Amino acid sequence: MSFENNQCERELDEFLSSLEEHNIFKNNYFNHLTTVKWTPDTYELYRANFFYRTELTVKGIAHVCARASEVNDMDTLILFAYILGEETGMGNKAHCHEVFMENALNLFGETEFGISPLKVVDAKKSPLIIPETLAYREKILDLITSSYQRMLGVAMALETHADQMLTTFREAFRLTRRKMDIDTFKHDVEVYFNAHVDNGVEERHAADARQCVKNNCQNLDDLNEIIFGANEVLKVQQSMWDAMYDNTLKLESGTVIVEGEEYA
Repeated sequence: MSFENNQCERELDEFLSSLEEHNIFKNNYFNHLTTVKWTPDTYELYRANFFYRTELTVKGIAHVCARASEVNDMDTLILFAYILGEETGMGNKAHCHEVFMENALNLFGETEFGISPLKVVDAKKSPLIIPETLAYREKILDLITSSYQRMLGVAMALETHADQMLTTFREAFRLTRRKMDIDTFKHDVEVYFNAHVDNGVEERHAADARQCVKNNCQNLDDLNEIIFGANEVLKVQQSMWDAMYDNTLKLESGTVIVEGEEYA
């Protein structure tokens, strides 16, 4: 192994270790949801933006598979094809994670707050979608259509972020639940989060994505692209969570947010 290869491997390991302490895992929105219950307004804000954010997941993973196939990166194709299979229910539409998410969040909203259901595919039309969620999607699309290594950095960072994100949101649902009986909650709502968190699915996804990054880091240019992709996507995700926190505080204080306008 050349000096450059050794340097790349060392610096990549250091970068991957540093991600575990990234500021995104301590963001104000996550912290807020661990202590303050949702209101009908703040829940609708969360649901619409989380739906539109997460609707991109399967599209992004499918894109990784397509590009891995194009460059004959069989290891990445195999690992992400399996992730794609899990996300899409392994052939069973009823078990698709997006279907779990839609059913779980709508049932919770209807039971706890009397909120009408929202389809994931319709979330983009919601007046509650904030500019930072739009920017998040636009940035990801820009990054994953750039260099192959940059795309892998993005995928790895998002998979690393997913476990903590879903764990935090599961706690928020537990904190807010008042009307729904515990058995229904666990069986029909918490199932979405448990399918990712309790079975170690997201931890494995993160580990697989990190292995794909390592396989494709052969020189300093590769390393820089991987780090750039990871840092940029976490930066835009952080901006989204910060904006969600700010908008949540406004709603809690009685400010009404309608298509970018605010009314006291």
